[in-house]
Amino acid sequence: MHTIRLRRPWLRSLDPHSPPQKVDVPDTQPPTTTDGSVISYRRAFNRPTGLTPADVVWLSLPHHTAESIEIRINDALVHQSVHPSKATGPIRIDITASLQSANQLVITLTTGRTSPAALDAPVTLEIESEGS
Repeated sequence: MHTIRLRRPWLRSLDPHSPPQKVDVPDTQPPTTTDGSVISYRRAFNRPTGLTPADVVWLSLPHHTAESIEIRINDALVHQSVHPSKATGPIRIDITASLQSANQLVITLTTGRTSPAALDAPVTLEIESEGS
């Protein structure tokens, strides 16, 4: 398996009308927000080179803090879950069919009652080849 860490630049938005902030993921300083607030993390990335028809590309998110999460690739919903107890992962999604040459990843989190929502672990692409 080959792993690609999706590092900076991520853009974090608290609402559609605020200018986004450049942040690192893991986000170690999430904004203080109120219950029910929505935080979106956005990042562009290119399709990994050298993929064969036997390869599978996984989006891996080992941990997050939120009551709900929605993940979109190129505006297509690829994952959605609600965690009333703030269960936080891991999430691993096959995104092979969703990939284009240039991609937009958006992860939207809804804040919890006791702590802010955040992407508090690395987000990676994992490429698995058949037989590996």
